Amino acid sequence: MLRERRELVLTSAALQRATVVRRLDRIETHPARIALGLAARAASVPLAWKLGSRAVALAVRMYRRRSPGVRRNAAT
Repeated sequence: MLRERRELVLTSAALQRATVVRRLDRIETHPARIALGLAARAASVPLAWKLGSRAVALAVRMYRRRSPGVRRNAAT
């Protein structure tokens, strides 16, 4: 019984893997995806990291600058 269950699980995993590979192949061959992939590779990771950290810093600053009358969990 356990052996049959294991075989079913392995077969299911193999089918899922094949489906994922087939879908990825289809996505990679689509011309728009190729163009997007090239654009994504052209953008450097450090630049994305820098922009992301600046966005987080801006959000923190805006959160801290909010009006003092607007506070969460403030006792009235």
